[in-house]
Amino acid sequence: MNCRDDVVERIHQIFLSAGVGSNKQLEAVRALGRAGGPRAAQLIEQIYQQAFSGSALQMACVAALGEAARRCPACAGGDG
Repeated sequence: MNCRDDVVERIHQIFLSAGVGSNKQLEAVRALGRAGGPRAAQLIEQIYQQAFSGSALQMACVAALGEAARRCPACAGGDG
């Protein structure tokens, strides 16, 4: 694995191979958030959209998006 996006893609593969609603899925989402960056944020958003409303997975996605944002470049002309 040569770059962050490689790691992000591998974590996403782990997420996809885990059982629905499993602790492994939740940990993979958390790991995506810690890895951060635009690609991780994109994948977390996809996972959020496909998760059951109000599920633990959706809540993990919300927290992970906040973490991922820390590693995204700031928007031009804005505060973040």
